Amino acid sequence: MDQTRISDYDSDIERDSSEDWTFAGADTKYFTHGLHPYPARMIPQIVARLLSSYSEENDIIWDPFCGSGSTLVESMLYHRKSIGTDLNPFAIFLSRVKTTPISPIKLRKTKGDLIDNIHKIRRKDVSLQPPEMPNIDYWFSPAVQSDLSLIREAIDSIESQDTRNFFLLCLASTVRDVSFLKKREFKIVRMSKKKMKSFNPDVLTSFLSHIDRCIPLMDGFVRNLPKSYHKPEIIEIDNRDTPIENGSVDSIITSPPYGDHSTTVAYGQFSRYPALWVGLDLHDIKTVDKRGLGGRAKRVYEENILASNTLDLTYSAISKRSPKRAKDFYNFFFELNESLLEMYRKLRRNSVACIVVGNRSMSRIRIPTNLIIVELGDEIGFSHEMTIGRDIPQKRMPWQNAPENIEGISADTMHTENIVILRKN
Repeated sequence: MDQTRISDYDSDIERDSSEDWTFAGADTKYFTHGLHPYPARMIPQIVARLLSSYSEENDIIWDPFCGSGSTLVESMLYHRKSIGTDLNPFAIFLSRVKTTPISPIKLRKTKGDLIDNIHKIRRKDVSLQPPEMPNIDYWFSPAVQSDLSLIREAIDSIESQDTRNFFLLCLASTVRDVSFLKKREFKIVRMSKKKMKSFNPDVLTSFLSHIDRCIPLMDGFVRNLPKSYHKPEIIEIDNRDTPIENGSVDSIITSPPYGDHSTTVAYGQFSRYPALWVGLDLHDIKTVDKRGLGGRAKRVYEENILASNTLDLTYSAISKRSPKRAKDFYNFFFELNESLLEMYRKLRRNSVACIVVGNRSMSRIRIPTNLIIVELGDEIGFSHEMTIGRDIPQKRMPWQNAPENIEGISADTMHTENIVILRKN
């Protein structure tokens, strides 16, 4: 196997010295982008530049993996029509809140009414039941459960669904603050027993602080929207089954998962408890990571089934160290290829798909995802316009991890991203 071919993938990446794609020091949480955290979020500055470069006003933009809605928010600001699809119910909920402008005057008035209602319910001293969720006592103290249920009861009395959802999203942020979940983790990890002994959060104070943080963000969004903005269409669906008409999309801007959810970013785990407290379906939330790319059917690898020599070389390298991880690798790219096929079908001729990807490692083998996508796209009918490399100046994921859980063995995580531009011929 040509190991050099796998390792030196940077030689195929173009770096445009005339533009800085790093955006070091830029505020990536302006307007509604900052309402709630989301793992591996595509920063809005990238979306804005791609929109300016590859689309016109009133164009239809599709984000097949819309996540927290970065593409959708920026499309509204840049007077584009947009469609977002995702199979994570919490991502859909988050995207809808972020793209629904609400008057800050209305939000501040509702906040006052909400506080009054919370105190009224508390004086009644009624017993409120939390939503159904697994191991609730393991993740939330009885006092926290009681306070979260109280706030949830008060929010449910808000008449406007859009306004109610805004405050539910503030509650979702509060859930992460006041639970026993270890902070700054994507996967579900409980904090240490020592930490728990001194952990006594003020739930109402946390909730109100998130309201006070989020209202100005919504205010900025509302003030900067064009007068005749386009409200996005947001669909909870696997992008391989989308009802979008073939040949109707003017541009695609998206950032797929780095790999299968079980071995990379566990989107379902990250959003599980906030999602359940805001009332999303337990089964749908629990199965997000299994339903994601590579998480379902486990196909047996067959050489040359996917038209990527780089994929075959990488599979061979990983399988020598871990046949199981190699199978995960193959299944992820098999299903990503199906998504690429759908992107090709939905695009108009001569339009582009801008795909932001990171090159992760498996079993200490670096995966040149950008090269694999280019080769798969070529077989589908795309032409490779360019790949833009960018450094990641900051991120929540650690710079190193222990991918095989073996003491003394670590590997670098992703320090760079690549923006692959494919054009439909």
